[in-house]
Amino acid sequence: MKEFLTEDINKMISGIVNVEKNDINNENANMSASTPAGQMMRLASEISKMYTLQNLISPKFSEAHKNGEIHIHDMDYYPSKTTTCLQYDLKPMFENGFQTKHGFIREAKSISTYATLATIIFQTNQNEQHGGQAIPAFDFFMAKGVLKSFRRHFRYRLLSFLSLDYVDEINQEVKAFINSVVTTIKVDDETIKKLSEHLKINEKHIKRLLEIAYDDTRLETYQAMEGFLHNLNTMHSRGGNQVVFSSINYGTDTSEEGRMVVRELLKATEAGLGKKETPIFPIQIFKVKEGVNFDEEDYQFALENSEEIFEEIDSPNFSEKYKFKTPNFDLLLLACRTTSRRLFPNFVFLDTEFNKHEKWKGEDPERYKYEIATMGCRTRVFENVNGEKTSLGRGNISFTSINFPRIAIEVRKNVEKEIAELEKQGKFSSEQEKLELKNKMLSERFIEKVKEMTYFVGEQLKERFDFQKTALVKQFPFMASNNLWKGLGELSMNDEIQNAINTGTLSIGFVGGANAMYALFDEEHSQNQVAYQTLYDAIKEMSKIAVELRDKEHLNYSVIATPAESLAGRFLRMDREKYGEIENVTDRDYYVNSFHIDVKKSISIFDKIRKEAPFHELTRGGHITYVELDGEARKNIGVILKIVKVMKDSQIGYGSINHPVDRCKDCGYEGIVYDRCPICHSDHISRVRRITGYLTGDLDSWNSAKKAEEKDRIKHGLK
Repeated sequence: MKEFLTEDINKMISGIVNVEKNDINNENANMSASTPAGQMMRLASEISKMYTLQNLISPKFSEAHKNGEIHIHDMDYYPSKTTTCLQYDLKPMFENGFQTKHGFIREAKSISTYATLATIIFQTNQNEQHGGQAIPAFDFFMAKGVLKSFRRHFRYRLLSFLSLDYVDEINQEVKAFINSVVTTIKVDDETIKKLSEHLKINEKHIKRLLEIAYDDTRLETYQAMEGFLHNLNTMHSRGGNQVVFSSINYGTDTSEEGRMVVRELLKATEAGLGKKETPIFPIQIFKVKEGVNFDEEDYQFALENSEEIFEEIDSPNFSEKYKFKTPNFDLLLLACRTTSRRLFPNFVFLDTEFNKHEKWKGEDPERYKYEIATMGCRTRVFENVNGEKTSLGRGNISFTSINFPRIAIEVRKNVEKEIAELEKQGKFSSEQEKLELKNKMLSERFIEKVKEMTYFVGEQLKERFDFQKTALVKQFPFMASNNLWKGLGELSMNDEIQNAINTGTLSIGFVGGANAMYALFDEEHSQNQVAYQTLYDAIKEMSKIAVELRDKEHLNYSVIATPAESLAGRFLRMDREKYGEIENVTDRDYYVNSFHIDVKKSISIFDKIRKEAPFHELTRGGHITYVELDGEARKNIGVILKIVKVMKDSQIGYGSINHPVDRCKDCGYEGIVYDRCPICHSDHISRVRRITGYLTGDLDSWNSAKKAEEKDRIKHGLK
């Protein structure tokens, strides 16, 4: 044991025990690392990583990870054989009930129960995975709960009106009739007539009782969504005293029930938590779809009348007054307003060419099966070589990232030696000729090395999959007993899980595209066309190799634009130690995420979107483009709508809009706060920011790399 506890391990453990500020304790901004549970999680995590590197990973992959050439994500969970994340199909669980460790949960009967059970499912399944959990069609799945509540409220109002006791016989008779006749919360005249004739009550009274029941249902739905948000921000059930990494996708259910869910959810999000805090979870994602919640005429009208529209959006007759061409355009407007105040929802674009599904039909009540949904800060699961193309009942299996700046630094060193030798030999007739050859060599060598590392990581992911697939079904009892990961429930408890999890994705990631271009060309890809083309071509080759590996291994290989949190600093520190300080490469505390334009660059919102958009098609394992607004977005919500439109037109797959969201913890003032609150002068300020794709309300919880990056972020102007 003494041999195992080396000096480095002792130092690491001491740092955790003594609650020191360091990037091990602050690896994850969502974790309360100083709590007892957090300390236990960190201790277990670090020892598990060491065991994995020594015993479970081939030496060549272990060395590459330790040397900083690649990063094997979630290595602490490697021994457990868990997969990363999952998107749930909640319909069968709500309608048929579901199994837990200590009993069966019967069919939900109200929107309140639906919302509560959704949080329980998030919480329970988190124990069987190490990444995020997502609901891909929140509005569709919750809609029936709204209808059930509406029927109940109407029944109770009706029985009260008739002065009848809630005796079981009468109650059941009325319930059966209402359930057979009332099929929506927006009851038409024909249904009102049927109710009147059967119940022998004047139509005027029936209509009034329905109106009251609608208001009852709307209030219950708001409270259910409010409770849903509060639970997901307070249930510290994930390892390390963390809340669940949860995501919900919505926006395309045009039923009155689904629309009510989204409307009340957005209102509850705007209102915030108990002291108006911005909800950090779930990550909310609005699905933008032409003809459902977006139309060019609606868009132009909204921009021309934005001040009036956004002031009236809460009014009860808003959708009646503004008869938009698309049924859910009003929800898109409300989503934009909510984003301007709470940073969520983000936006995923269903009409982007690579996000389309050939089976999607507007009249299909289960069209959500063919709609792309996003998980966490960017994970994308859609194409499927082993089954149906869908986001439901599938997730990411594992992913590993390549250190792009390391490749670029080595390539430049070698190329410059060769160029110097050619120059000695008098091979160049001009400086221009020398520069052109140098750039050509830099670009070609970088791309070749990226290809080599992509194959290398593909092999490593296959090795990990071969280990993960040997897990037994009984290791994942909740997922299996409820068939959450589709196919798992069809296996016996002692079967291996291979034939279920092979529908998931194996993702090859990369970090520091901008820094790599600096290392090669002294300029990054927003400034230099050679740099842009080099980075694009390198990632394009990665994408081709992912397809090649998919066909060879019959597994869903993909390229992911890595959401580097602690990794942004880990790679940087290792490279600075190895190569010293290189301007714009190793002279800061972080590498820039994936293909993102350098956070320090001054670039317009629309230019940033258009330059990053082409990379989305190449990174089908997941991607995100964000823009940084200056000033208070809530003062010009039309700008948010305009940005969403540009993202849509530019073929962005998934995007978000960042802006300062500050709140005084003492008086509750919300707005941009510099040093002190302008109202009470307190310096107890919550500063909500987006760290990779999710939010955090306390910069102190960020690791040093991401703190440095946040400080460097330049706001993007409209022009």
